[in-house]
Amino acid sequence: MKTPAWLQENIGLRIMALVLALLLWAYVTGGGETERVLTARVETMNLPAGLVVAGNPVERVELRLAGPRMLLAKIAADRLTIPLDLGGVREGSVTFAALETRLPMPAGVRITRIYPSTVELRLVRGDGGTATPARGEK
Repeated sequence: MKTPAWLQENIGLRIMALVLALLLWAYVTGGGETERVLTARVETMNLPAGLVVAGNPVERVELRLAGPRMLLAKIAADRLTIPLDLGGVREGSVTFAALETRLPMPAGVRITRIYPSTVELRLVRGDGGTATPARGEK
């Protein structure tokens, strides 16, 4: 089958126009700003010997992330962990604020909302009662 003459004219310009159209399409669909809601695990570490976390501590926090669609798609929701370092704490209550600073994000992605914004843990002497061991302890 023979291609029409009008299709063979300016073939270089036609290919260049196609490439530019594809690049523009990729930019518009993949590079736009969007939001995504994810859940991150709260993990305690370096719990001093003899102490346990009492009650029902917060195990997960909800994050609202904003950034380029392509970057947000690469964030693995099952691997998001907010580490809370309990090294050096004593018996009583300890509050962790500014949780967004404890969660590394790729450049261009920002946390616009985190709920709850603070985590309070009550630490008691471990006697095997109603207290629960801290998550992430080895």
